[in-house]
Amino acid sequence: MTHWNLALDMAQRLRGHWRRSLRVPLQGRRAILVLHRVLPDEDAARLPHRAPYCLGPESFKHLLMSLVEVSRIVCLDTALKPHHDPRACIALTFDDGWRDNAEVAAPLLEHYALPASIFVTTGLLGRPRGVWWEVIGEGLWQGRACQLIHDSLCDAGLPPPPLPPAHPDHAYSEALLDYLTALRRCDPLTVNAVAEALYPDLDQPPHGLDPFSVRRLEHSGLFRFGAHGVLPESLDPLSDARICWHIRRSRDDLAKLCESPLEAFSYPDEQPSRRLRRLASRCGVRQALAGCGGWLTPQLDPLALPRIPISQPVAQSPGRLYDWLLSHWQPLDTLPPTH
Repeated sequence: MTHWNLALDMAQRLRGHWRRSLRVPLQGRRAILVLHRVLPDEDAARLPHRAPYCLGPESFKHLLMSLVEVSRIVCLDTALKPHHDPRACIALTFDDGWRDNAEVAAPLLEHYALPASIFVTTGLLGRPRGVWWEVIGEGLWQGRACQLIHDSLCDAGLPPPPLPPAHPDHAYSEALLDYLTALRRCDPLTVNAVAEALYPDLDQPPHGLDPFSVRRLEHSGLFRFGAHGVLPESLDPLSDARICWHIRRSRDDLAKLCESPLEAFSYPDEQPSRRLRRLASRCGVRQALAGCGGWLTPQLDPLALPRIPISQPVAQSPGRLYDWLLSHWQPLDTLPPTH
């Protein structure tokens, strides 16, 4: 981190503590947070190519403790209803359904008796198939078949990845982050196909939850599950038929697995387009969650409910977290309903 970034980081922390000391009224406020993974190793979660979507056990615990000081952590259904509590009501959601949701995050949530909702990519449930950015990113970071990854991506017409140095460092992790961000702008079907072909050769464990863990967590009473599509690919670039297949198939898969699946659907896309919301409505979805946004208000389209994303740097500092939450005071998604 440069001196300038360190100065900005300190300013954000101090501003967050100052704003909190002003006792900004949170009465009646509601928000949904979105997380992805909680790794067992805090240092691994801090690396730049992981930090945007990975927390470690310490930063996750810091997040929970910071939230309970200023809010009530509630289930998703409660957060979606207006209330008059003097504290904000905040719901925790996890996207994709990673194995570490059950192995690392769930024990901490159970210890503090805090509820959460997990939106599952149903095509990964107990199957030998990986999430594309994990297959490619971790394959390169761990130095496994790097030339094969490079050649496979280039043969598919995708940008060549940065090959790792002999000892991957922080700078290479930043380069990986830039590369994976660029891949998100490429054709999702092509990227997913390359990762699926590479996965068996990289000796990576299954990334997704297994059906037994889903049932066990649901029976605990603290966790509920919703659909997040069949495969880890952005929906907006896809055809209408492919989008509808994702939504209907993933909801059907979950209905067969869970006793009481969530009605809400979670888009893989951060800001769903009007077309995507219209197709979700056509598939019978009445509530759908976006990947970013702000606090909940009655005026929001129920098919594009905003969530506040939480990264490792935000989670580990109470001041930074409070500043981050207040910076989302006005929701970003102000598009009118699709009906």
